[in-house]
Amino acid sequence: MEARHLLLAFVLLTHSLTTVMWWVAGSWLGLSRKAARHWLLASLANGIALALPVLHEVGTSDQRIALAGSLVVLGAVSLRRGLQFFLKIRLTDAAHTSLVVGVTLFNLLVGLSAGWHASGVVVSSLAMSWTLGRTTRETFQPLRTEFNAVTAWMHSGMLSVAVIVFALVALTSVAPGVHWPWMRWSNEASEFAMVFSSLAMSILASFVLGYIVVMRLVRRLEHLSHHDALTGLLNRRAIEYLLDREDQRLQRFGDPYAVLLVDIDHFKRINDRLGHAAGDAVLCAVSRTLQAQAREVDRVARYGGEEFCILLPHTLHDGALQAAERLREAVCLINIPWGDEHISVSISTGMACASEPGESLQSLLKRADEALYQAKAEGRNRVVMASERPRHSRQA
Repeated sequence: MEARHLLLAFVLLTHSLTTVMWWVAGSWLGLSRKAARHWLLASLANGIALALPVLHEVGTSDQRIALAGSLVVLGAVSLRRGLQFFLKIRLTDAAHTSLVVGVTLFNLLVGLSAGWHASGVVVSSLAMSWTLGRTTRETFQPLRTEFNAVTAWMHSGMLSVAVIVFALVALTSVAPGVHWPWMRWSNEASEFAMVFSSLAMSILASFVLGYIVVMRLVRRLEHLSHHDALTGLLNRRAIEYLLDREDQRLQRFGDPYAVLLVDIDHFKRINDRLGHAAGDAVLCAVSRTLQAQAREVDRVARYGGEEFCILLPHTLHDGALQAAERLREAVCLINIPWGDEHISVSISTGMACASEPGESLQSLLKRADEALYQAKAEGRNRVVMASERPRHSRQA
């Protein structure tokens, strides 16, 4: 078997796998369908473009080069457009359409009809360099913001290498008389090297894109594991971790903090009379209000059912009381249209402060819970401060 047949088999295998990978990612793994569809198209276009140079049985050399040039540009455009969908940045459809149509017409009318196939290589290579260069520029900051600098530089570095390679291809075709080092190779060796290097870049691009997709999926799973699906607030597991960390900071450095346990008044009555959909609407409205009124350093969580837990770091009694009253007043202003009526909401709040080391977190939460029950017993829609912690309440 000739070397070109082995290379052809490798091209078909790798791009078949990446094509299937993007189909699976778009259909089953929750990746943006539009991004996956464009990356699937890029994989197909690049796979066919890389296979054409070694398919000597298909058409003439000029025809294969012209078609491959148009396909690699289509692949680059599809890669860029998929990233625009994935990162939610401005689409450039007009530029993409003009580029693909323009390169294809140039290859057909000038490269093939006029017999200037070298000019088609130049135009296709420059179009590739321009497209990938623009992709590098417009995706760096979004990648750095969503992920990290390492991911952004890795992606940009991969695209920059491709820009340089295609610029060198264009330069070689513009100045065929110059004895470039790689021009000393035989035609078959040059062809093999070009296809192999392009294949390596294509595989690397798929790897980097796959890494970015996996990173987003991992972050999404982490978010779901720490946030309530309905309200988007932190869940009980997350707030308990933060409470424990705040308690450790109090024990080690004496930093005070306060805890608010908030319960929606008459929530069961709303569910029973108007249905669970109305109850969900109330939960979401209260959640938005609590989150909007909390400070940037505060943490708001859905603690269970209609109960919320709010952590106030670096806060003593007066500050915690002011915060609790601000939250209660804001919730009282909620007015939810529901059918032919409007739903009004109020909350009861139990507040407990931890200012000195020695009390266990369980004891603090118990005091806040007792204060919440007292607020309910006294008529609801009020804030009750917990009694002082009992002595020797720190667990051994």
